[in-house]
Amino acid sequence: MDFLRTNKIFSRFFSLSFALCSLLVISGCASTEDTGRLQYDVNTLRDEVSNLKKTSKSTARMEKINKQLDGLEDSQKSTSQTVSDLLIQVQNLSSEFQVLTGRFEEARYFSEKSSSELIESKDELLAKMKELEFALADIKKKEDRAMLLAEQAKKEEAEKADQQKRAEEARKLKKAEAKKVKKAAAKKDDGNSSVKTLYMSAYQDFKEGDLVDSREKFQSLLRDFSENDYSDNARFWIGETYYKEENFDDAILAYQELFDKNPKSDKVPGALLKQGLAFYQSGNKDVGKTILEQLIKKYPNTEPAKLALRKIKKPSVPPKTIKK
Repeated sequence: MDFLRTNKIFSRFFSLSFALCSLLVISGCASTEDTGRLQYDVNTLRDEVSNLKKTSKSTARMEKINKQLDGLEDSQKSTSQTVSDLLIQVQNLSSEFQVLTGRFEEARYFSEKSSSELIESKDELLAKMKELEFALADIKKKEDRAMLLAEQAKKEEAEKADQQKRAEEARKLKKAEAKKVKKAAAKKDDGNSSVKTLYMSAYQDFKEGDLVDSREKFQSLLRDFSENDYSDNARFWIGETYYKEENFDDAILAYQELFDKNPKSDKVPGALLKQGLAFYQSGNKDVGKTILEQLIKKYPNTEPAKLALRKIKKPSVPPKTIKK
């Protein structure tokens, strides 16, 4: 029985020793409750040893056990002190941790507040930038419109000035034209007087039979003066001078010049008659006949047409009746 109790005590002793060693290893994680439990186990073990002393004869062995228990108790006390120190350190660390946590929370609060204020400031800046952009766009539109209006006004002013300039030039041109016309009219009057005088002199020479002087004066009238009221008559009488001289080739050419340059002249029917007769006289009867037929066809009621009919021996064409 004593042996069993002794074994049991030793078993508890070893268990307690192992627990103490474990506590020393993990002393950084021990608590007051663990220390109290260990103290309780030591006291219990001490009581059991005392009881064992009373009933056991193995005094030497028990003393050895007591020494071991004393050593264990010292270790327990040392461990308790260590645990207490650790608890104090843990409390100190906990306090420091709480302080640091508070500072961190405070820093985070101010950081979040600053971040929120920055975001708000950023939004305000963006809104102001948008307002400025709209204002600038509006100013740009106004400037563009003002420039466009200025360009239009400048263009209208330039067009107005150009119109005034053209109108002034037109007035000057009109005035110059009027002056020129007036001058030309005066010159024409003087010229007509000179042309008429020359024409009458040439015609007088023709009637008097001075064909060469007459032709030269008619040619001078055509050469020295522009087309005038006597130009067609001068060409006709030039042809007549050649015809009277029996220079039929030159006469034909002179009459043709009248047809080409004065086709509406009242001298054309007489010139056609004399040109046709000139072809007859030069031996070109077919050509002469053709010309006389054209005369009869174009001017049927004229005296030259009647003479042409007699020449080609055709009946007279009755005059056309005018419808009322």
